[in-house]
Order: sequence, then structure tokens, then C-alpha cells
Amino acid sequence: RVTVYLDHARLVKGEDWEEGFASGLLHSLCFFPLLSYGATAPLAEIPDDSLSAALAAGWEERPAGRTRFRGTENDVEDNLFKEFMIAVSLLEKRQELDRHLLCSLVNEMESDEIADLEMAFPILVGRPHPEGHPMFPGMGDFFAVQGGAGRYPDTPSPASASSAANFLQRRAGFDDSEVEATLGRSVSATVKSLTSLQGCKLWDVPSNLTETELSKSQKELVGKGYAGPPVDLEGVSLLPEQKLLCLGGMGEEQLKRLKAQVLYHLPAFHEIIDRAVMAQQERLRAKDINQQLLHRKSNFNF
Repeated sequence: RVTVYLDHARLVKGEDWEEGFASGLLHSLCFFPLLSYGATAPLAEIPDDSLSAALAAGWEERPAGRTRFRGTENDVEDNLFKEFMIAVSLLEKRQELDRHLLCSLVNEMESDEIADLEMAFPILVGRPHPEGHPMFPGMGDFFAVQGGAGRYPDTPSPASASSAANFLQRRAGFDDSEVEATLGRSVSATVKSLTSLQGCKLWDVPSNLTETELSKSQKELVGKGYAGPPVDLEGVSLLPEQKLLCLGGMGEEQLKRLKAQVLYHLPAFHEIIDRAVMAQQERLRAKDINQQLLHRKSNFNF
């Protein structure tokens, strides 16, 4: 049985972020981040000399109502980006611990691991095409909209990096060098660490995909949220009324297709979970063997 930590359902209003999504991430085996225009475009800067042209093309100065990063002290602290930073840092530490476990005996400190995170499998979400588009009700390529005409800064975003590093030091046992690495990780490096993973491309499905019906709660999502951005993609120019549809949330047919796309990729989600469970079990067995070897070695010390 798989227990899912869905942040928007599990978070309690007024609860400290650390006790919410950060701790949930710390104690999860797998991380399935939803990467969409609304998630990643606010992390990308549009230079001042390019802003007018970008806005004229339909891109936004404040994607999904969030202020864009510039990679400076003036950046706002962003909880979603902190989650990305924490996940990337935990996965890097996991890889380092696993490499050490393969080539040497574990010591006492390494046997007291705090984080459970084993794997990340990004779910890449493209822009849902509006009614009248030749690819409606499907979606486009996430990579065509990810930065919203901007570029991820090659410098850290100090407020978010500091908060993430502080959490990792206090709650995940990061040492000074690991904290410094987190503080120095740029926005671009963080996003690239996730997008370079083999993930789930929701738009990459058969053309004859079987549609599904929406549940009552899913139908309540019709017209809510934000489909955008209202830009020309896939070589297709949008009419003014289609651009308005992008700004008005997803329609029922788009939501049905989105649900069908997720269900199509469901076997891949199960595969990742199975691999993470097996990796954890293998590591625990390896630690048990190494602890036995340490015990035997201590019995022969004179």
C-alpha cells in the first residue's frame, strides 16, 4: 500500500512550512514534483531590455501571480523553490552515502540517517492548448514554456537558499560543507538537476488515448486555476479569444485529457516506487553486513 503525501491536502493553514512540505519531503521515499509553466517560469528572469518584447508576445512579468527571480538579495523567499532545493540536496547526499557504502565500512554517524528520500521522478506538464487549436484538448511541450521567455539565474536565490540550507542542517544532519554547497547552488543548477532526470512527459501519449470521465470533485475544477500562458506555440497562432481561454483555467475536455494522460503513465509511477523500495532494502542489507564486519573486526583488535 502506497501512502501519498500530497502537500496541498496535507498542509495545515498557519502551520510552519518546515512542519509541512519540508518534513513531508524528508520522510518520503519518492519525490514526484509537478513541473509546469506556473511552477518554473517565476524562477526565470527576463532581462529589462527584453521585457517589452516578451510581454508583447504574451509572456508574463508575474507568471501565476509570482514575482520572478533575479538571483539577488531582492528575490522573495519561494516555498516551491525551497522544496526543489531540499530535494536536490537530499538526493545528492543519498548518492554520496551510497557510493561510500559500496567502497568502505559505514561508521556510526552514517548509520543514523535522517532522510528517507531515494528517488525523484518529475512530472512535466505542458501548456494545455485552448479550444480551436489543432492539438486541443491536448497539451504542448513543457520545455517550450518552462522559463516563460526568461532564463534561470546562474546565481543562488539567497533568501530561499538560506532557508533551505538552515532546514537541512537542523533536520537532515547536513555538515558545514554540505550547507555551503546548498547555499551556493544556483537557480539554474537546481532546476537543471530536476529537469535532467528521466521524468514523465504528460504530453507524450498515443494520439488515440482513451478519454476518461471526471469525478464530482474533479468537475469542480473546471474553469478554475490557470491554463496559460497565452502565447503562440507549436507554430500555431492563437486568436484573441483563444488567448482569453488560456487565462481562464482548464475546460472539462482538457481536464479529461489531463486525467487520461496521468493514468497512461501510472505504470511508470509504480515502477519508480518499486525501485525506491528495493534500493532502500538493499542499502539496509548492505549496512547490516557492514555492521557485522565492523563487529568482527573489533573482536580481533589487540
